Amino acid sequence: MYYTKKRRIKKGPIIVLIVIILVIILVIVGINLYKHYTSDEYRLGQAGYNEDEISEILKFDEKYITYAIEHDYEDDFIPLLQEKYFLWKNYDKYIKYIDDEYGNTKVDYSRVVSLVNVGANNDPYTNTKETDMDKGYAILVNKYTYLPENYAPDDIVEMSNWYAYPNNSIRQEVYDAFKEMSAAAQEDGYTLIVNSSYRTSDEQKEIYEDYEDSRGKEYADTYAARPDFSEHQTGLSLDVFSPGANMSNFADTETFKWLSENCYKYGFILRYPEGKEEITGYNYEAWHYRYVGKDLAKKVYDSGLTYDEYYAYYLDD
Repeated sequence: MYYTKKRRIKKGPIIVLIVIILVIILVIVGINLYKHYTSDEYRLGQAGYNEDEISEILKFDEKYITYAIEHDYEDDFIPLLQEKYFLWKNYDKYIKYIDDEYGNTKVDYSRVVSLVNVGANNDPYTNTKETDMDKGYAILVNKYTYLPENYAPDDIVEMSNWYAYPNNSIRQEVYDAFKEMSAAAQEDGYTLIVNSSYRTSDEQKEIYEDYEDSRGKEYADTYAARPDFSEHQTGLSLDVFSPGANMSNFADTETFKWLSENCYKYGFILRYPEGKEEITGYNYEAWHYRYVGKDLAKKVYDSGLTYDEYYAYYLDD
């Protein structure tokens, strides 16, 4: 009978192998823990956001994620980011307006974004600035943006009585565009007539002061612009009616319907639409049309925004 000796397995290499495996496991676990604790998801959770909110925040740009991580939880943060016309540069203003205006009541975030974007979170004629004249026909003039002192266009021409009541004048390109629009309206059976057009600063001052003297400053600020804050001084705005119509009934005419649906084709926009008074700062004016050029007019028309809103989001530098 033969006997064989059992071979003894050396423990040294096994121990080394086990140690290596443990080290690898620890490294992997450490890396995963590091990734977890430094991840945006974890850090947002630490800031107070729940899973649904974190999922929503992660859809946005990195700068918004970083802000949420570095600041305390804010109830208004996500609803504001979800607004189509949200502007990051206005975020602090949105929050301040919400705090001042709403308190603990339900917030209309679309309203907040619109008003703050156009500056209407401020009182009219406060926090004003001079308009950017480099914008050409796209310049913005409203209760927060004014024309340079003594501004006067150098291409003003008198309008024929065929297109306007006596003593009306306008910039040449605007006149040409209006004549084209008037001809198109005539072909469809409508007549357009201009009642008011370009005004000098002195003329605008006289109109404003007449309103102020007769009805007070608040009324004047609702129905007229202060000097140098008026679109009529740009030479780009026209008050358009049909023969026999006036301010009280023009909105009810078929001519207005045609004009509001077709004016953009000729470079004009309805400047003060119905339901947007809080944004524009003016009562609804179915007769007031502003020339911005055909390309821009089409974009503004398609957007459904007031010009104030469109300018703030797309054109303001």
